[in-house]
Amino acid sequence: MRKPYLFVLFVLTLYNCSNDNSKINYIDNFAVFIDELEFQKTSESKINWEEKNDSLNMFINRKDKFRLSAKDEQSIALLIEKYNNLKGVNSNSEMKVNFYFENSASMNGYLSGKNFKQVMHLIYGNLNAYSVKPFFVNTKEYPQDDILNKIDDSNIKVGDIGNSDHQFIFSNAIENAKENNLSIVITDGIYSVKEGDVDIVSIDIENAFKNALARNEIETVVLKLSSEFKGTYYSETCEPGKKAIKIDQNRPYYVLLFGNSQSIDKALNEIAIIDELPGFKEQARFFLTDNLKANYTILTTGEEKHGQFKASKKGSDLIEEIEDVEKFERPGFNGTPKSENYLQFGIAIDYSSINLPNTYIEDSKNYWADDQLGYTVTSISNVADMDKSSKTFKKVQHINDKNKTNFTHVITVKADKNLYGQLNIQLQNNLPEWIKNTGVNDDCDIIDDVSHTFAFDQLMIGISKAYQKINNNNQYLDINLKIKP
Repeated sequence: MRKPYLFVLFVLTLYNCSNDNSKINYIDNFAVFIDELEFQKTSESKINWEEKNDSLNMFINRKDKFRLSAKDEQSIALLIEKYNNLKGVNSNSEMKVNFYFENSASMNGYLSGKNFKQVMHLIYGNLNAYSVKPFFVNTKEYPQDDILNKIDDSNIKVGDIGNSDHQFIFSNAIENAKENNLSIVITDGIYSVKEGDVDIVSIDIENAFKNALARNEIETVVLKLSSEFKGTYYSETCEPGKKAIKIDQNRPYYVLLFGNSQSIDKALNEIAIIDELPGFKEQARFFLTDNLKANYTILTTGEEKHGQFKASKKGSDLIEEIEDVEKFERPGFNGTPKSENYLQFGIAIDYSSINLPNTYIEDSKNYWADDQLGYTVTSISNVADMDKSSKTFKKVQHINDKNKTNFTHVITVKADKNLYGQLNIQLQNNLPEWIKNTGVNDDCDIIDDVSHTFAFDQLMIGISKAYQKINNNNQYLDINLKIKP
Protein backbone atom coordinates (compact mmCIF):
# COMPACT_ATOMS: atom_id res chain seq x y z
CA MET A 1 0.00 0.00 0.00
CA ARG A 2 1.30 3.46 -0.85
CA LYS A 3 2.47 5.64 1.98
CA PRO A 4 1.18 9.26 1.62
CA TYR A 5 4.16 10.76 3.43
CA LEU A 6 6.57 9.36 0.85
CA PHE A 7 5.15 11.73 -1.72
CA VAL A 8 6.11 14.77 0.37
CA LEU A 9 9.74 13.63 0.24
CA PHE A 10 9.37 13.08 -3.49
CA VAL A 11 8.04 16.62 -4.01
CA LEU A 12 10.87 18.18 -2.03
CA THR A 13 13.45 16.16 -3.97
CA LEU A 14 11.77 17.18 -7.22
CA TYR A 15 11.84 20.83 -6.26
CA ASN A 16 15.58 20.77 -5.56
CA CYS A 17 16.50 18.85 -8.68
CA SER A 18 18.47 21.26 -10.86
CA ASN A 19 17.90 19.44 -14.16
CA ASP A 20 14.10 19.50 -13.97
CA ASN A 21 13.42 21.95 -16.77
CA SER A 22 10.78 19.92 -18.53
CA LYS A 23 7.31 21.42 -18.79
CA ILE A 24 5.86 17.96 -19.39
CA ASN A 25 7.48 16.58 -16.25
CA TYR A 26 6.24 19.60 -14.30
CA ILE A 27 2.61 19.05 -15.30
CA ASP A 28 2.89 15.27 -14.85
CA ASN A 29 4.34 15.70 -11.36
CA PHE A 30 1.61 18.20 -10.49
CA ALA A 31 -0.95 15.59 -11.58
CA VAL A 32 0.76 12.93 -9.45
CA PHE A 33 0.55 15.27 -6.45
CA ILE A 34 -3.21 15.63 -6.96
CA ASP A 35 -3.65 11.87 -7.51
CA GLU A 36 -1.78 11.15 -4.28
CA LEU A 37 -3.93 13.65 -2.44
CA GLU A 38 -7.06 12.00 -3.83
CA PHE A 39 -5.74 8.61 -2.66
CA GLN A 40 -5.29 9.98 0.85
CA LYS A 41 -8.84 11.31 0.79
CA THR A 42 -10.40 8.03 -0.34
CA SER A 43 -8.37 6.07 2.22
CA GLU A 44 -9.56 8.54 4.91
CA SER A 45 -5.97 9.28 5.91
CA LYS A 46 -5.40 12.31 8.09
CA ILE A 47 -4.19 15.14 5.84
CA ASN A 48 -1.84 17.92 6.90
CA TRP A 49 -3.39 20.70 4.81
CA GLU A 50 -0.76 23.26 5.82
CA GLU A 51 1.90 21.00 4.32
CA LYS A 52 -0.26 20.37 1.23
CA ASN A 53 -0.77 24.11 0.77
CA ASP A 54 3.00 24.60 0.79
CA SER A 55 3.39 21.92 -1.90
CA LEU A 56 0.59 23.46 -3.97
CA ASN A 57 2.17 26.92 -3.74
CA MET A 58 5.47 25.41 -4.83
CA PHE A 59 3.86 24.09 -8.01
CA ILE A 60 2.05 27.37 -8.65
CA ASN A 61 5.22 29.42 -8.16
CA ARG A 62 7.13 27.17 -10.59
CA LYS A 63 4.52 27.70 -13.31
CA ASP A 64 6.09 30.97 -14.45
CA LYS A 65 9.33 29.19 -15.34
CA PHE A 66 7.72 27.54 -18.36
CA ARG A 67 6.24 28.78 -21.62
CA LEU A 68 2.74 27.42 -21.28
CA SER A 69 0.15 27.06 -24.02
CA ALA A 70 -3.54 27.79 -23.43
CA LYS A 71 -4.05 24.01 -23.12
CA ASP A 72 -1.29 23.80 -20.49
CA GLU A 73 -2.84 26.68 -18.54
CA GLN A 74 -6.21 24.93 -18.64
CA SER A 75 -4.68 21.66 -17.38
CA ILE A 76 -3.03 23.45 -14.49
CA ALA A 77 -6.22 25.35 -13.66
CA LEU A 78 -8.14 22.05 -13.55
CA LEU A 79 -5.55 20.55 -11.20
CA ILE A 80 -5.82 23.55 -8.90
CA GLU A 81 -9.62 23.36 -9.01
CA LYS A 82 -9.45 19.64 -8.14
CA TYR A 83 -7.16 20.46 -5.21
CA ASN A 84 -9.61 23.08 -3.93
CA ASN A 85 -12.51 20.64 -4.28
CA LEU A 86 -10.62 17.98 -2.34
CA LYS A 87 -9.73 20.44 0.37
CA GLY A 88 -13.25 21.85 0.49
CA VAL A 89 -14.75 18.50 1.38
CA ASN A 90 -11.98 17.58 3.78
CA SER A 91 -14.19 17.70 6.82
CA ASN A 92 -15.97 14.39 7.19
CA SER A 93 -18.43 15.99 9.60
CA GLU A 94 -21.55 17.97 8.81
CA MET A 95 -21.41 21.76 8.83
CA LYS A 96 -21.65 23.16 12.34
CA VAL A 97 -23.06 26.63 12.94
CA ASN A 98 -22.09 29.30 15.47
CA PHE A 99 -24.89 31.83 15.92
CA TYR A 100 -23.76 35.15 17.43
CA PHE A 101 -26.37 37.72 18.41
CA GLU A 102 -24.90 41.07 19.40
CA ASN A 103 -26.83 41.95 22.54
CA SER A 104 -25.54 45.47 23.24
CA ALA A 105 -28.18 47.92 24.46
CA SER A 106 -28.33 49.49 20.99
CA MET A 107 -30.05 46.31 19.69
CA ASN A 108 -33.08 46.57 22.00
CA GLY A 109 -35.06 48.79 19.63
CA TYR A 110 -35.15 46.12 16.93
CA LEU A 111 -36.60 43.35 19.09
CA SER A 112 -40.26 44.24 18.49
CA GLY A 113 -39.76 45.09 14.79
CA LYS A 114 -41.83 42.89 12.47
CA ASN A 115 -39.14 42.43 9.80
CA PHE A 116 -36.47 41.78 12.40
CA LYS A 117 -38.49 39.11 14.23
CA GLN A 118 -39.39 37.39 10.97
CA VAL A 119 -35.75 37.33 9.83
CA MET A 120 -34.60 35.89 13.17
CA HIS A 121 -37.21 33.14 12.96
CA LEU A 122 -36.45 32.39 9.31
CA ILE A 123 -32.69 32.14 9.81
CA TYR A 124 -32.74 30.36 13.15
CA GLY A 125 -35.57 28.09 12.03
CA ASN A 126 -33.48 27.02 9.02
CA LEU A 127 -30.74 25.88 11.42
CA ASN A 128 -32.79 22.91 12.64
CA ALA A 129 -30.89 20.58 10.31
CA TYR A 130 -27.53 21.58 11.79
CA SER A 131 -25.61 21.39 15.03
CA VAL A 132 -25.88 24.94 16.41
CA LYS A 133 -24.01 26.79 19.16
CA PRO A 134 -25.88 30.04 20.00
CA PHE A 135 -24.25 32.98 21.80
CA PHE A 136 -24.99 36.48 22.94
CA VAL A 137 -21.90 38.53 22.20
CA ASN A 138 -20.64 42.04 23.01
CA THR A 139 -17.12 42.25 24.44
CA LYS A 140 -17.19 38.50 25.19
CA GLU A 141 -19.30 35.56 24.06
CA TYR A 142 -21.97 34.07 26.30
CA PRO A 143 -23.37 30.62 25.39
CA GLN A 144 -27.18 30.53 25.46
CA ASP A 145 -29.94 27.96 25.58
CA ASP A 146 -33.24 28.77 23.90
CA ILE A 147 -31.79 31.96 22.37
CA LEU A 148 -34.68 32.58 19.96
CA ASN A 149 -37.25 32.70 22.78
CA LYS A 150 -34.97 35.07 24.69
CA ILE A 151 -34.83 37.37 21.66
CA ASP A 152 -38.63 37.17 21.33
CA ASP A 153 -39.04 37.99 25.03
CA SER A 154 -36.48 40.85 24.88
CA ASN A 155 -34.48 38.94 27.45
CA ILE A 156 -31.01 39.64 26.08
CA LYS A 157 -29.25 41.43 28.96
CA VAL A 158 -26.07 39.42 29.43
CA GLY A 159 -22.53 40.72 29.92
CA ASP A 160 -21.30 44.21 29.04
CA ILE A 161 -24.36 45.44 27.12
CA GLY A 162 -23.04 49.02 27.16
CA ASN A 163 -20.28 48.17 24.68
CA SER A 164 -19.67 46.13 21.55
CA ASP A 165 -16.20 45.07 20.41
CA HIS A 166 -16.46 44.28 16.70
CA GLN A 167 -12.79 43.35 16.54
CA PHE A 168 -13.50 40.59 19.02
CA ILE A 169 -16.87 39.66 17.52
CA PHE A 170 -15.58 39.26 13.97
CA SER A 171 -12.20 37.70 14.84
CA ASN A 172 -13.94 35.19 17.08
CA ALA A 173 -16.52 34.40 14.38
CA ILE A 174 -13.77 33.78 11.78
CA GLU A 175 -11.73 31.64 14.17
CA ASN A 176 -14.75 29.42 14.79
CA ALA A 177 -15.65 29.17 11.09
CA LYS A 178 -12.64 27.03 10.20
CA GLU A 179 -12.96 23.78 8.25
CA ASN A 180 -16.63 23.25 7.35
CA ASN A 181 -18.10 25.44 10.07
CA LEU A 182 -20.25 28.53 9.54
CA SER A 183 -20.52 31.60 11.77
CA ILE A 184 -23.54 33.92 11.65
CA VAL A 185 -23.39 37.36 13.29
CA ILE A 186 -26.46 39.56 13.85
CA THR A 187 -25.48 43.18 14.57
CA ASP A 188 -26.54 46.78 14.16
CA GLY A 189 -23.07 47.41 12.71
CA ILE A 190 -22.42 50.46 14.89
CA TYR A 191 -18.77 50.53 15.82
CA SER A 192 -18.19 51.95 19.29
CA VAL A 193 -14.97 53.96 18.95
CA LYS A 194 -12.71 55.19 21.70
CA GLU A 195 -13.24 58.90 22.30
CA GLY A 196 -15.07 59.17 18.97
CA ASP A 197 -11.92 58.48 16.91
CA VAL A 198 -13.54 57.07 13.77
CA ASP A 199 -10.26 57.27 11.83
CA ILE A 200 -8.84 54.20 13.57
CA VAL A 201 -11.82 51.92 12.89
CA SER A 202 -10.69 50.62 9.49
CA ILE A 203 -7.11 50.13 10.72
CA ASP A 204 -8.16 48.11 13.77
CA ILE A 205 -10.56 45.92 11.77
CA GLU A 206 -8.05 45.42 8.94
CA ASN A 207 -5.43 44.16 11.40
CA ALA A 208 -7.94 41.88 13.12
CA PHE A 209 -9.04 40.37 9.81
CA LYS A 210 -5.51 39.98 8.44
CA ASN A 211 -4.54 38.02 11.53
CA ALA A 212 -7.64 35.84 11.32
CA LEU A 213 -7.40 35.26 7.55
CA ALA A 214 -3.74 34.25 7.85
CA ARG A 215 -4.97 31.25 9.86
CA ASN A 216 -8.23 30.50 8.04
CA GLU A 217 -9.14 31.05 4.37
CA ILE A 218 -12.61 32.37 5.16
CA GLU A 219 -15.16 34.22 3.03
CA THR A 220 -17.34 36.99 4.43
CA VAL A 221 -20.87 37.87 3.29
CA VAL A 222 -22.55 41.06 4.51
CA LEU A 223 -26.34 41.46 4.21
CA LYS A 224 -27.94 44.83 4.88
CA LEU A 225 -31.54 44.68 6.08
CA SER A 226 -34.06 47.13 7.50
CA SER A 227 -36.67 46.87 10.23
CA GLU A 228 -38.76 49.01 12.56
CA PHE A 229 -36.74 50.34 15.49
CA LYS A 230 -38.67 51.55 18.51
CA GLY A 231 -36.65 52.56 21.54
CA THR A 232 -33.44 54.34 22.47
CA TYR A 233 -30.74 54.97 19.93
CA TYR A 234 -27.33 55.56 21.56
CA SER A 235 -25.39 58.12 19.55
CA GLU A 236 -21.62 57.86 19.22
CA THR A 237 -21.12 61.56 18.40
CA CYS A 238 -23.72 63.62 20.31
CA GLU A 239 -22.62 65.67 23.30
CA PRO A 240 -22.75 64.00 26.72
CA GLY A 241 -26.28 64.11 28.06
CA LYS A 242 -27.78 64.03 24.57
CA LYS A 243 -26.54 60.62 23.43
CA ALA A 244 -29.73 58.69 24.23
CA ILE A 245 -32.30 59.53 21.54
CA LYS A 246 -35.83 58.11 21.47
CA ILE A 247 -36.83 57.08 17.94
CA ASP A 248 -39.64 55.16 16.25
CA GLN A 249 -38.64 54.52 12.61
CA ASN A 250 -36.97 52.05 10.30
CA ARG A 251 -33.28 51.42 10.87
CA PRO A 252 -30.71 49.23 9.07
CA TYR A 253 -29.09 46.18 10.67
CA TYR A 254 -26.78 43.48 9.33
CA VAL A 255 -26.37 39.73 9.02
CA LEU A 256 -22.78 38.59 8.45
CA LEU A 257 -21.77 35.09 7.38
CA PHE A 258 -18.27 33.64 7.78
CA GLY A 259 -17.15 30.30 6.34
CA ASN A 260 -15.44 28.57 3.44
CA SER A 261 -16.91 28.86 -0.03
CA GLN A 262 -19.01 25.71 0.30
CA SER A 263 -20.39 26.70 3.70
CA ILE A 264 -21.27 30.20 2.50
CA ASP A 265 -23.02 28.86 -0.60
CA LYS A 266 -24.99 26.44 1.56
CA ALA A 267 -25.90 29.24 3.97
CA LEU A 268 -27.22 31.46 1.17
CA ASN A 269 -29.19 28.59 -0.35
CA GLU A 270 -30.56 26.99 2.82
CA ILE A 271 -30.28 29.34 5.82
CA ALA A 272 -30.15 33.06 5.01
CA ILE A 273 -32.13 32.85 1.76
CA ILE A 274 -32.03 36.42 0.49
CA ASP A 275 -35.29 36.35 -1.47
CA GLU A 276 -37.13 35.26 1.67
CA LEU A 277 -35.73 37.86 4.10
CA PRO A 278 -38.17 40.74 4.78
CA GLY A 279 -36.45 44.12 4.60
CA PHE A 280 -33.43 42.91 2.62
CA LYS A 281 -31.57 45.82 1.00
CA GLU A 282 -28.03 44.99 -0.16
CA GLN A 283 -25.29 42.37 -0.08
CA ALA A 284 -21.51 42.11 -0.47
CA ARG A 285 -19.09 39.19 -0.52
CA PHE A 286 -15.38 39.21 0.33
CA PHE A 287 -13.11 36.27 -0.44
CA LEU A 288 -9.56 35.24 -1.28
CA THR A 289 -8.89 35.32 -5.00
CA ASP A 290 -6.02 32.86 -5.50
CA ASN A 291 -6.21 31.27 -8.96
CA LEU A 292 -9.51 32.94 -9.82
CA LYS A 293 -10.27 32.35 -13.49
CA ALA A 294 -13.13 33.06 -15.89
CA ASN A 295 -13.58 31.98 -19.51
CA TYR A 296 -14.41 34.75 -21.99
CA THR A 297 -14.81 35.28 -25.72
CA ILE A 298 -15.44 38.18 -28.12
CA LEU A 299 -18.89 37.95 -29.73
CA THR A 300 -18.74 38.34 -33.51
CA THR A 301 -22.51 38.91 -33.75
CA GLY A 302 -25.15 40.44 -31.51
CA GLU A 303 -26.85 43.72 -30.67
CA GLU A 304 -23.65 45.01 -29.03
CA LYS A 305 -21.64 44.79 -32.26
CA HIS A 306 -21.24 48.16 -34.01
CA GLY A 307 -18.48 48.10 -36.59
CA GLN A 308 -16.75 45.39 -38.59
CA PHE A 309 -14.18 42.75 -37.57
CA LYS A 310 -13.48 39.04 -37.79
CA ALA A 311 -11.79 36.45 -35.61
CA SER A 312 -8.05 36.12 -36.25
CA LYS A 313 -8.26 32.39 -35.59
CA LYS A 314 -10.73 30.52 -37.78
CA GLY A 315 -12.85 27.57 -36.71
CA SER A 316 -13.31 28.46 -33.05
CA ASP A 317 -16.10 30.15 -31.10
CA LEU A 318 -13.68 31.09 -28.32
CA ILE A 319 -12.12 34.31 -29.59
CA GLU A 320 -9.55 36.52 -27.87
CA GLU A 321 -8.12 38.19 -30.99
CA ILE A 322 -9.87 40.04 -33.82
CA GLU A 323 -8.61 41.72 -37.02
CA ASP A 324 -9.77 43.70 -40.08
CA VAL A 325 -11.34 46.11 -37.60
CA GLU A 326 -13.37 49.02 -38.95
CA LYS A 327 -15.44 51.58 -37.07
CA PHE A 328 -19.18 51.89 -37.28
CA GLU A 329 -20.08 55.10 -39.09
CA ARG A 330 -23.35 56.97 -39.43
CA PRO A 331 -23.53 59.90 -41.89
CA GLY A 332 -24.50 63.30 -40.60
CA PHE A 333 -27.72 64.97 -41.64
CA ASN A 334 -27.82 66.93 -44.91
CA GLY A 335 -24.08 66.79 -45.59
CA THR A 336 -22.88 67.56 -42.05
CA PRO A 337 -19.92 65.59 -40.60
CA LYS A 338 -20.43 62.01 -39.41
CA SER A 339 -22.59 61.94 -36.29
CA GLU A 340 -21.18 58.59 -35.06
CA ASN A 341 -17.81 57.00 -35.62
CA TYR A 342 -16.77 54.25 -33.20
CA LEU A 343 -16.19 50.54 -32.60
CA GLN A 344 -18.26 48.56 -30.11
CA PHE A 345 -18.50 44.85 -29.32
CA GLY A 346 -19.57 42.40 -26.63
CA ILE A 347 -17.43 40.04 -24.57
CA ALA A 348 -19.23 36.96 -23.23
CA ILE A 349 -17.83 35.87 -19.86
CA ASP A 350 -18.48 33.03 -17.42
CA TYR A 351 -19.05 34.47 -13.95
CA SER A 352 -20.67 31.29 -12.60
CA SER A 353 -17.70 30.52 -10.34
CA ILE A 354 -17.12 34.14 -9.25
CA ASN A 355 -18.88 34.53 -5.90
CA LEU A 356 -19.97 38.13 -6.32
CA PRO A 357 -23.51 39.57 -6.32
CA ASN A 358 -24.95 40.50 -9.72
CA THR A 359 -25.30 44.07 -8.49
CA TYR A 360 -21.49 44.21 -8.23
CA ILE A 361 -20.73 42.34 -11.46
CA GLU A 362 -23.15 44.48 -13.47
CA ASP A 363 -21.82 47.84 -12.22
CA SER A 364 -19.51 49.31 -14.89
CA LYS A 365 -17.73 51.38 -12.20
CA ASN A 366 -16.15 48.13 -10.98
CA TYR A 367 -14.28 47.65 -14.27
CA TRP A 368 -10.99 49.18 -15.38
CA ALA A 369 -9.71 49.34 -18.97
CA ASP A 370 -6.06 50.05 -19.72
CA ASP A 371 -5.92 53.63 -21.05
CA GLN A 372 -3.22 52.79 -23.60
CA LEU A 373 -6.20 52.05 -25.84
CA GLY A 374 -9.37 54.12 -26.04
CA TYR A 375 -11.89 51.57 -24.78
CA THR A 376 -14.36 51.97 -21.95
CA VAL A 377 -16.76 49.45 -20.41
CA THR A 378 -20.22 50.81 -21.13
CA SER A 379 -22.48 48.08 -19.73
CA ILE A 380 -22.68 44.54 -18.35
CA SER A 381 -25.73 42.39 -19.11
CA ASN A 382 -26.92 39.16 -17.52
CA VAL A 383 -27.60 36.59 -20.24
CA ALA A 384 -30.50 35.17 -18.18
CA ASP A 385 -32.25 38.56 -18.36
CA MET A 386 -31.87 39.03 -22.12
CA ASP A 387 -34.66 38.87 -24.66
CA LYS A 388 -34.62 35.24 -25.79
CA SER A 389 -35.19 36.34 -29.39
CA SER A 390 -32.19 38.69 -29.44
CA LYS A 391 -29.14 37.98 -31.59
CA THR A 392 -26.86 38.18 -28.57
CA PHE A 393 -28.84 35.65 -26.52
CA LYS A 394 -28.97 33.22 -29.43
CA LYS A 395 -25.24 33.61 -30.10
CA VAL A 396 -24.28 32.99 -26.46
CA GLN A 397 -26.59 29.98 -26.23
CA HIS A 398 -25.10 28.57 -29.44
CA ILE A 399 -21.56 28.94 -28.07
CA ASN A 400 -22.52 27.39 -24.73
CA ASP A 401 -24.28 24.44 -26.33
CA LYS A 402 -21.53 23.77 -28.86
CA ASN A 403 -18.55 24.18 -26.52
CA LYS A 404 -20.10 23.05 -23.22
CA THR A 405 -19.28 26.48 -21.79
CA ASN A 406 -21.37 28.56 -19.40
CA PHE A 407 -21.09 32.21 -20.41
CA THR A 408 -23.38 34.11 -18.03
CA HIS A 409 -22.82 37.81 -18.81
CA VAL A 410 -21.91 40.09 -21.69
CA ILE A 411 -19.54 43.03 -21.18
CA THR A 412 -19.90 45.79 -23.80
CA VAL A 413 -16.82 47.89 -24.67
CA LYS A 414 -16.61 50.93 -26.93
CA ALA A 415 -13.89 53.16 -28.40
CA ASP A 416 -13.73 55.98 -30.95
CA LYS A 417 -9.91 56.24 -31.05
CA ASN A 418 -6.80 54.15 -30.27
CA LEU A 419 -8.56 50.96 -31.38
CA TYR A 420 -5.59 48.67 -32.05
CA GLY A 421 -3.33 46.81 -29.67
CA GLN A 422 -3.54 44.75 -26.50
CA LEU A 423 -6.73 45.48 -24.55
CA ASN A 424 -6.61 44.69 -20.85
CA ILE A 425 -9.81 44.89 -18.79
CA GLN A 426 -9.99 44.14 -15.09
CA LEU A 427 -12.84 43.39 -12.74
CA GLN A 428 -11.63 45.46 -9.82
CA ASN A 429 -11.82 44.53 -6.15
CA ASN A 430 -13.70 47.69 -5.11
CA LEU A 431 -15.68 48.48 -2.02
CA PRO A 432 -19.35 48.28 -3.14
CA GLU A 433 -21.02 51.66 -3.59
CA TRP A 434 -23.82 50.83 -1.17
CA ILE A 435 -21.28 50.38 1.62
CA LYS A 436 -19.73 53.78 0.91
CA ASN A 437 -23.20 55.34 0.94
CA THR A 438 -24.24 53.59 4.17
CA GLY A 439 -21.51 54.86 6.49
CA VAL A 440 -21.60 58.24 8.24
CA ASN A 441 -19.21 59.91 10.68
CA ASP A 442 -21.88 61.81 12.61
CA ASP A 443 -24.95 60.08 14.03
CA CYS A 444 -26.33 62.84 16.22
CA ASP A 445 -29.02 63.76 13.70
CA ILE A 446 -30.45 60.24 13.63
CA ILE A 447 -34.15 61.09 13.66
CA ASP A 448 -35.70 60.13 10.30
CA ASP A 449 -32.39 58.69 9.09
CA VAL A 450 -33.45 55.24 7.90
CA SER A 451 -30.43 54.18 5.85
CA HIS A 452 -27.13 55.20 7.48
CA THR A 453 -25.01 53.47 10.11
CA PHE A 454 -22.26 55.18 12.08
CA ALA A 455 -18.74 54.19 10.88
CA PHE A 456 -20.10 51.22 8.91
CA ASP A 457 -18.08 52.16 5.84
CA GLN A 458 -14.92 52.26 7.96
CA LEU A 459 -15.76 48.84 9.37
CA MET A 460 -16.14 47.40 5.87
CA ILE A 461 -13.10 49.26 4.47
CA GLY A 462 -11.02 47.45 7.10
CA ILE A 463 -12.44 44.09 6.03
CA SER A 464 -11.96 44.86 2.32
CA LYS A 465 -8.35 46.00 2.77
CA ALA A 466 -7.50 42.87 4.75
CA TYR A 467 -8.71 40.66 1.92
CA GLN A 468 -6.89 42.77 -0.66
CA LYS A 469 -3.61 42.53 1.24
CA ILE A 470 -3.90 38.79 1.76
CA ASN A 471 -4.80 38.47 -1.94
CA ASN A 472 -1.88 40.77 -2.78
CA ASN A 473 -3.86 42.44 -5.56
CA ASN A 474 -6.75 44.84 -6.10
CA GLN A 475 -8.55 43.00 -8.89
CA TYR A 476 -10.57 39.81 -9.15
CA LEU A 477 -9.55 38.87 -12.70
CA ASP A 478 -8.06 40.07 -15.99
CA ILE A 479 -9.46 39.96 -19.51
CA ASN A 480 -6.80 40.19 -22.22
CA LEU A 481 -7.76 40.73 -25.87
CA LYS A 482 -5.85 41.61 -29.03
CA ILE A 483 -7.31 43.97 -31.64
CA LYS A 484 -5.58 44.31 -35.00
CA PRO A 485 -6.29 46.57 -38.02
